[in-house]
Amino acid sequence: MRKILNRNINKNPNFIPHIAIGILTCLLLVAIIQWDKGLFKAEFHEGDIALRDIYAPYDFNLKGAVNNKLTDAAIKKATDFLQPVYIYDPKTKDSLIEKIESIVQSVLVLKDPAFLTEEENISKVKEIAASYNISDILVSDISQLRDLDVFLNHAREAVETLMAYRVISDEEYSGLRAGVAKTVKLIDKSNGEASIASVDEFLTLDDLKGKAESFSFASVRDRKERGVLFDLIKSVLTLNTVYGKEKTESEKRAVAQNIQPIYNTIEVKKDETILNKGERIGKEHLAVLMALSQSENSALKIGGVAAVLILVGLFMLLVTLYIKFYEPMIMKGTKELILLALIAILMLFTAKVIVVSPWPSNLIPVAVASMLIALLINSRLAIVTTCFLSIMVGVISGNRMDIAGVSLVGGIMSVFAMQGVRRRSQVIAAGLCVGFANMSYLIGMGLIRGLDFHTYIAESLLGLTNGVISAVIVTGILPVFENTFKITTDISLLELADLNHPLLKEMVIKAPGTYHHSLVVGNLAEAACEAIGANALLARVSSYFHDIGKIEKAPYFSENQSRGESSHDKLLPTMSSLIIMNHVKNGIELAEKHKLNRKIIDVISQHHGTGLVFYFFKRALEKGQDEETDEQTFRYPGPRPQT
Repeated sequence: MRKILNRNINKNPNFIPHIAIGILTCLLLVAIIQWDKGLFKAEFHEGDIALRDIYAPYDFNLKGAVNNKLTDAAIKKATDFLQPVYIYDPKTKDSLIEKIESIVQSVLVLKDPAFLTEEENISKVKEIAASYNISDILVSDISQLRDLDVFLNHAREAVETLMAYRVISDEEYSGLRAGVAKTVKLIDKSNGEASIASVDEFLTLDDLKGKAESFSFASVRDRKERGVLFDLIKSVLTLNTVYGKEKTESEKRAVAQNIQPIYNTIEVKKDETILNKGERIGKEHLAVLMALSQSENSALKIGGVAAVLILVGLFMLLVTLYIKFYEPMIMKGTKELILLALIAILMLFTAKVIVVSPWPSNLIPVAVASMLIALLINSRLAIVTTCFLSIMVGVISGNRMDIAGVSLVGGIMSVFAMQGVRRRSQVIAAGLCVGFANMSYLIGMGLIRGLDFHTYIAESLLGLTNGVISAVIVTGILPVFENTFKITTDISLLELADLNHPLLKEMVIKAPGTYHHSLVVGNLAEAACEAIGANALLARVSSYFHDIGKIEKAPYFSENQSRGESSHDKLLPTMSSLIIMNHVKNGIELAEKHKLNRKIIDVISQHHGTGLVFYFFKRALEKGQDEETDEQTFRYPGPRPQT
C-alpha cells in the first residue's frame, strides 16, 4: 500500500492534496444532502399539488386528535394520589381553655347565695348557660363543686389531651376516607409550616367526644366532679382543622398541566396510499408525512446516510476518471479542482435551502453551476458535472426525478448556450435559452403525467424564471470567481479589449508608435490563434497591453522616434539595454496597479522571454568591449513563454 502511495506521489506531487479535496468535498456534499432530511421524507408544503403517488413504505402509527376521555382519566389518576391540603389551627386549644376559664369565672358568683335570691340565682344560671351555649344543669353542677381551681386544672389537662387530634367535619372526614391518599399535607395556620400527617390522625367531632368519654380522669377522685368535667368538655369541643380546598385545587391544576395529552393512534399500513398524483396537499397529508419521517429508526437513518455516501462517492469517482483521462491538464494543479468542488458544494447547498423553504423546487438553479464551469474551466467538464449535480438535486428534492430531469435539461442547454459568449448581455440571452428549455421539458412532462392545464403551465413558467434568474446570478458572481481563482474568461477579456481603457488612452498620447505596434501585433496574434484553434481573444487583448511598460520612456523605443536623432546616441550600450529591458518590469507594475488579469500580466512578463537585446549587445562589441562585455547583461530576465 505504501509503495502504491509513494508511486502516485512521485507521479503527481499534488496526489495528497487531490485526495484531501475529494474526501472533504464528499463529506460536505453528504452532510448537505442529509441535513434536515430523512430517508423517506419528501419536502411538501400545504397547497402544493402532488406530482406523484406516495405510498407508505412500511407500517407506522400516526398521532391523531386528543383523546379527552383518556387524558382526563390520566389527570384524575395523578390528582387522586395527590396529598390533599388541610389547615390546622393550634390556637383552637387555647381558645377552648379560655372559654372554660371564662365559664368557671362566671359561675363563681353563684357560689355565694347571700348575694342572690333564689329567683336571681335561676336567672343568672340561664344567663350564663345562654352566653356559653351550655345547659342550665351543667352551669348549676359546676357552681356546686367544692374546689373550682382544681376542677379548672383538670379541664385544662383534658383539653390539652383531646385537642391534639386533628378534628374535621363529618363531610370532610367522609371525603378524606373515600380518597386513595394515605397521608395529607398539614399546614400550621400560625406559622405556615407544612408537614405530612397520616389520615388516621383525623377525627370527627363525634369521634372526639367518644374519646372524651373513654378518657380516664384518674386524677379526679370525686365521681360527681368527674361527670361534670366530662359534660363540660363535651359541650365546648369544636373543630381545629379545615380542608384547604383552594390550595388543594391549585396543586391539582399544577399537576394536570404537566400531564401530556393522550392522542388517538391511527395505524397506517405498508403500501397504503398517502397522496395521489394531482391531489392538493392539505394539513392531514402533511401530518402523515411528518409522522412517517419521525417514525424512521436509527438503522433507517444510517442506511440513508450510507446510500447518499455511496451515490456521491460513485459520481465523484466517475468525474475524477473523466478528468484523469480526458482533462489531464486539470490534474496537474489544484486550482481547477478546488473551483469545481466549491461550485458543486454551493450549488447543492443552494438546492437544499430552496427545498426546505416554501419556494418551489423548480427554482433550483443548476444552470448556474453549469454556466460557471463552462466559462471558468471548459464545456465538456460542465456537461459531466451537470449530470452529477442534477441527480443529486433530485435526491435532495425528495427523490423527485422530475426535478432531476429539468435540472439536467436546463444545465446542458446552458453549456451549449454559453458557447462563444463574450458579453454579459449574451449571458442573459443564454439564460432565456435555458428558461425555454426548462419550460418545454415541464410542459412535456405535465402532458405525460396527465396534469391539468393550469398546473403544468404554472410549473413551466417557473422553469422559464429559473433560466433568467440563473443568468442574472452568473453575471453577478462571475467576477468574484475570476478574481479569486485568477481565471480569465472571454467576457472579462472583451471588456479589456475596449480601446478606451485608461492605459491604452495614455499610450496613444505618450507612445503612439507603441500603440500602433500593439494593435498590429494584436491583429496578427488573433489571426494566428484562430488558425490553430487557440484563444484568439486572449492573444489580441494581451497584445494590446504587452508593451505598456514603454509609456514611461517612450522616446527610447524606435517606434516612437522620428527620423534623425535617437535618444540612445549619447548613452552607453549597457544603459540603453537596461532602459529597453526595464519596459517589461515597468509593464508588470502598471498592470498590477490597474488590476489587469493575471494572464495578461503573464504575457507582459514572458513576451521577450530571455531574449538578447542584440542591437545594443552588438554596439558594445563594436566599441571594443569584447573582453568586458557579458552577454547576460543584455538578456531579458524572463521567464520564457509558458504557452
